[in-house]
Amino acid sequence: MTPQSGPTATALPPFSQRLRERSMRMHQDAEGSTYLAALTAGQLDLTAYAALVSQHAVIYQALERLTADLADDPIAGRFAFPELARRPHLEADLAFLAARGIPTAAPTEATTRYAERLTELATWPAGFVAHHYVRYLGDLSGGQAIGRLIATAYGLVPGGDGVRFYVFDDVKPKPFKDNYRLLLDAMPLDEHEQEEVLDEVLLAYKFNVDVLASLAEQVLPQYPQVVS
Repeated sequence: MTPQSGPTATALPPFSQRLRERSMRMHQDAEGSTYLAALTAGQLDLTAYAALVSQHAVIYQALERLTADLADDPIAGRFAFPELARRPHLEADLAFLAARGIPTAAPTEATTRYAERLTELATWPAGFVAHHYVRYLGDLSGGQAIGRLIATAYGLVPGGDGVRFYVFDDVKPKPFKDNYRLLLDAMPLDEHEQEEVLDEVLLAYKFNVDVLASLAEQVLPQYPQVVS
């Protein structure tokens, strides 16, 4: 059926706006995680922080392998920014923590499911963009504050060893995010395809919430003062 035209047609908001509005509740759920709240408040320790870094390492290994595999795709390739790569930073953070006697944690079941979903998206470039958007724009937004809070809480230098994951040396967040949203708006998707991507964005947020919940379940019992 042809889209309605003329003065009575209702234009949809830009796709990037719909993404932001549709995912606002899930975004708040992720930010309101009990585990993340305890971590950023300094109620845990570097071992608990290393558990989060370890989950990120698994997630970004899958995400950035997918980014490389889809680099020549006409949709996904437009989002393959080398300056966003987090794996080297995460490896540096884990090496720093290991040098202080803090081991890498095993992936939780939620983390494994998340990585498996990313692998499945090799045949759906627009679905990949949904996860790319959730992770990297989150890292460039609230992630910056999280990095500063963690550094302060555990005696690390903001932007230094142990918290390199939160450092984007070659990215100016505001203009980068503005350009990123323009790329989202320019994606050649019809309304049905946009809805599928919107659903995948919500799924990506759910995976992130589940990972934090799994850490809360596994790690927080070791800190009775937080659980109580």
